[in-house]
Amino acid sequence: MSTTIYLSIFDAVPTWVMLAPIFLCSIVGMAIIIERVVFFRRISHDYRLVVAGCLENVRAGKTQEARVLVARYPGPISEVIDGFLSALPGDGAASRIIADLSSGAIRKIERHLGALSTIATISPMFGLLGTVTGMMKSFSGLTREGQFAHDLLARGIAEALITTALGLIVAIPAWIFYNYMVSRVDGFVKDLEHVANALADHGGR
Repeated sequence: MSTTIYLSIFDAVPTWVMLAPIFLCSIVGMAIIIERVVFFRRISHDYRLVVAGCLENVRAGKTQEARVLVARYPGPISEVIDGFLSALPGDGAASRIIADLSSGAIRKIERHLGALSTIATISPMFGLLGTVTGMMKSFSGLTREGQFAHDLLARGIAEALITTALGLIVAIPAWIFYNYMVSRVDGFVKDLEHVANALADHGGR
């Protein structure tokens, strides 16, 4: 009796309930991927040359020209340089200001990566859940109709396969782009470290 009740519960779950989370993950994941790709392309600059040019202007007493130069290269790392130039710290304050600005820049660069990783992880789980419910519907049809439950059996198996496939279709590109974005973040973090060291060396003089 209890088994029949459990099977009836799975029968009451429509297919769209299993598909909706997967489609939601696909929409959110695609939005994150597009936003991050555009963002990374916008902030891709040679920051070694940027910080070198800015510090050269500062040493020549042209602080405003240095800020105009860094404004040509938008992005969180450039904001670190500009924040440093606007303060022009002395007396040991350089390290503190650079650390504060750098932590904010890293947060902006790493934004949404955790969400994309979560989507890549849970999408196949939603697909697996759909597989389970689809197979349970098939067994429920066999329990009720016996050997004449061909349509119910086929419908349950189709739901199981469709949800599994869609979950993988969402998860695989999400993992690929997540790993790509992690590599880009690592590159920007290295650029930020170079910029921070250059600014700290200047500020410590």
